[in-house]
Amino acid sequence: MRKLLIATGNAHKIEEIRAILAGCGVFVEELLCLKDIPGYQAPEEDGDSFQANAALKARAAAESSGLPALADDSGLTVEALDGAPGIYSARYAGEAQDDAANRKKLLSAMEQIPAGQRQAAFVCAVALAMPGGECVLREACVPGEIAFSESGAGGFGYDSLFYLPQQGKTMAQLPQAEKNGLSHRALALEMLRDALLVLE
Repeated sequence: MRKLLIATGNAHKIEEIRAILAGCGVFVEELLCLKDIPGYQAPEEDGDSFQANAALKARAAAESSGLPALADDSGLTVEALDGAPGIYSARYAGEAQDDAANRKKLLSAMEQIPAGQRQAAFVCAVALAMPGGECVLREACVPGEIAFSESGAGGFGYDSLFYLPQQGKTMAQLPQAEKNGLSHRALALEMLRDALLVLE
C-alpha cells in the first residue's frame, strides 16, 4: 500500500500500528498521521460506542485528506465499575488531564474492590474508511484484571495497571513484540487485514 492515514496524533499509537501492520503482512510505504494534514479539524467524538467513534474519526480523516484512513477507538472496561471508564477512557480524569491522572483515578475507584472481583477488558474498535466510500469496522477485546498498583515501564495509557493472568505480567511489562502479538489493537487490526490488503 502506498499511503495510509492513521487518524491520530499519538506518536506511541502510530509506531505500535506500524509494527502491528508489518506483523500482519501489511506494508505501507508512507504512514501519515493527522499532523501531516494541514488545517485538519477533528470531529467531536460523540458516538455511543467504540465502533461509532472509530467510524467518525476514520470517515472525517478520509474525507479531509482524500486518502484511505484508519482510525481506532479503544479503552478500558471494568466490570466492578459497570463498564467504566469505557469510551471515556482517555478523559476519565477530565479533559485537561493525562494518562497518569487517569490511572490514579482508576486506582482510587478500585481501592475497595478485592482480588477476584477486578475483572476488566481492553477493547479496540478499528475502522478503515475510503474517501466518499465505505467504512469497514472490526472490534476485539483482551480480558484481564486491574492490578493493585502500577508495574512496568512500557506501553502507555492503562497498560501498567492491566494485569494479564496467563502472562503473569501487566501489559506494560511485556516486550513490545509480545504486546503487539496479543493486544486488543493487534487483534482488531488482524481482523481488518483482508480489507487492508485489498488496497495494495
